[in-house]
Amino acid sequence: MAKLPTIAVCYLAGVDSTQIEQRRGPSRITDALPDHPMLDMRDRTPADLGDGERARMADVEIAFILDMPNYIFEAFPNLKWIHSLMTGHDHIPLDELRKRGIRLTNGAGTAATEIAEFVIARILEHWKRLPQIAAQQVEHRWYPAFGRALSEANIVLVGYGPINQEVARLLAPFNVNLTAVRRSASSASAGVARTVSFAEMNSVLGQADAVVAALPSNADTTGLFDAASFAAMKPGCFFVNVGRGTAVVEADLMASLSSGHLGGAALDVTSEEPLPADNPLWGSAARISPHSSATLANTMRRVHDLFIRNVGLYSAGARLDNEVEI
Repeated sequence: MAKLPTIAVCYLAGVDSTQIEQRRGPSRITDALPDHPMLDMRDRTPADLGDGERARMADVEIAFILDMPNYIFEAFPNLKWIHSLMTGHDHIPLDELRKRGIRLTNGAGTAATEIAEFVIARILEHWKRLPQIAAQQVEHRWYPAFGRALSEANIVLVGYGPINQEVARLLAPFNVNLTAVRRSASSASAGVARTVSFAEMNSVLGQADAVVAALPSNADTTGLFDAASFAAMKPGCFFVNVGRGTAVVEADLMASLSSGHLGGAALDVTSEEPLPADNPLWGSAARISPHSSATLANTMRRVHDLFIRNVGLYSAGARLDNEVEI
């Protein structure tokens, strides 16, 4: 039997104690792939390894990562494939991978359902005036706080990858009007009534009751939502960003919120993470969450299932699921 490739598990294990069991570390992988040699690098660098572990670094063909370890190329000279838990790959030096002939896969789609649920929860929270109702209960104050309907709302989904496709699927029973904004509008998008390109985006924002951004970080998306885009939105529009913070010019967003033109905003991502305590976004009308719209247990189960399935494909010499063209 041919020797199976060695796997290095390099993502950070640091989560609070209530989430340790949900993340489980490499045990889910070792349970499913017991014959593969495994090098546990969680929260460790090569300097933290014992002599026996350090000797095995040259055998590593596969690295399972979250953040890109700064030691990875030097430590694993025979690395052939990197799997990143993250959906995006802007944190990975693609040129270096290309030069070294290293394949790359990512976690695109593994958290889409839970993030889509979060998006809809934020929209409903705002439109049904739930924070106001909760505050009135604390004050023992009876004052009818009627919200608005989700049904028949016009919602623009900017970026139509796995997250916003799932938003569209979950919103379908609510009888909403959906428009997708994509890099190219050369073909229709399943689940929405209309598709337009990035270049046409501002032309559809004027009808939007809510805008949901779920974009990767790249040259086309950086600063896409600026003063002109927010001004183009329908007065009272609610803006949600669950993609990358770099898509938003945050000063322009805050100005639109302060003027009352935007009705509200929910940001699960910001241009700088963690968001510094003195950042003015904290004091704005935007609702901030710390990049936590996913659900850890479900997401990590799908992440591990994707990786385990890909190990089988890798061993068979097949194309990997979620493989990134580099």
